[in-house]
Amino acid sequence: MIKAFIPNFLTLLNLICGCFSIAFAFQFQFDAVLILVLMGVLLDFLDGMAARLLNAESNFGKHLDSLSDIVTSGVVPGIVVYQLFKLSGNRVIDYDLNLYLSPIFNLDLVFTISPIAFIAFLITLGSAVRLAKFNTIDYTDEFEGLPTPANALFFVSLPILIDHTYLIESKEYLLNNYTLIALTISSVILMNVPFRLFSLRLSLRKYDYNIFKILTIILSIPLILIFGLGGFSLVIILYLFLNVIRNLWSLI
Repeated sequence: MIKAFIPNFLTLLNLICGCFSIAFAFQFQFDAVLILVLMGVLLDFLDGMAARLLNAESNFGKHLDSLSDIVTSGVVPGIVVYQLFKLSGNRVIDYDLNLYLSPIFNLDLVFTISPIAFIAFLITLGSAVRLAKFNTIDYTDEFEGLPTPANALFFVSLPILIDHTYLIESKEYLLNNYTLIALTISSVILMNVPFRLFSLRLSLRKYDYNIFKILTIILSIPLILIFGLGGFSLVIILYLFLNVIRNLWSLI
């Protein structure tokens, strides 16, 4: 009983990180969002490792893990991109909803929204589909499609990268509807296509593939040092690029 509690407790901490991230995202505090999502991703790794080491894997833990991931790695990046759409200068519209049912019950609500910004929540939908598919397949040392935590890290670090001094002249090109829509749709596709991606766990069977994993780690260090927290977006791009090379290499 206690052994089963430990990985589930770590999973719930992941969920808490996601909930706190949502609060900070609505306040445009993107540094805090990224730190909390990083903590959530780490906890997501630790809960699985703890479950395997303690022999405490269960269907309950598996489903709880997915529910936590959909918040931290699905809802949070959707909200962050929604906020980026708002920051890009999209028109905000007030919608007035009047519901008159009786002299006693008269509901009058005003919604202030940016309609095009709701495209951002395609990321949340794509993440949900990805996590549901992941629950139906057996675990291997490779991924099919971009993992939701990696996708989340890309988007939650994107606002920080856009504001970096090295990219200040490119901000208008990065923070616009066309770029945000393209990134959103691309992420949904990448998460759900059967494109093989390696995990960063070193393999004892495929030594030649380890070089790509080691390269990912080594090349990520200068990106983080140069671009700070915003460098995580570039790390995910690097990860995808090295996977393309790895897959082409395997065909030779």
